[in-house]
Amino acid sequence: MTITPHGNGTGGCTALDELRAAYHAQLTQLAGERDEARRQARRAKDDAAVARAELASLTDRVRDLLNAAARHLPDLPAIEAPAAPAALPAAPGRKSTPDQQAAQEEPDGQEPRAAAEPKHKTNDRRNARGTKRRPVRAG
Repeated sequence: MTITPHGNGTGGCTALDELRAAYHAQLTQLAGERDEARRQARRAKDDAAVARAELASLTDRVRDLLNAAARHLPDLPAIEAPAAPAALPAAPGRKSTPDQQAAQEEPDGQEPRAAAEPKHKTNDRRNARGTKRRPVRAG
């Protein structure tokens, strides 16, 4: 009995080898696209942070100029500094500050509705996959 190499014996690629190669090429392409999307998102986030800083700087500068103009022009009212910056909702996964929580309360002063109770309680004995663990038998 002779053992032939993988394939049809002619040394060519089998359909399975071609599928593997195509799958690997597609995975490589998708990984590259994912990495590029992550780089773009990081750049956009950095650009947004720079834009916010520049906007805050320009806002302060305009306020200073208007206050300086108000000192020299009696009919121009002075601009008061804002008490606190506008409250933005916290990003997902981050805790919000007490000021932001107060801003997110219901408009009529009522507390927001309580969050729904989780499906699986901690004493439900479920593992990481969500299936129930078997009870431990004594003895």
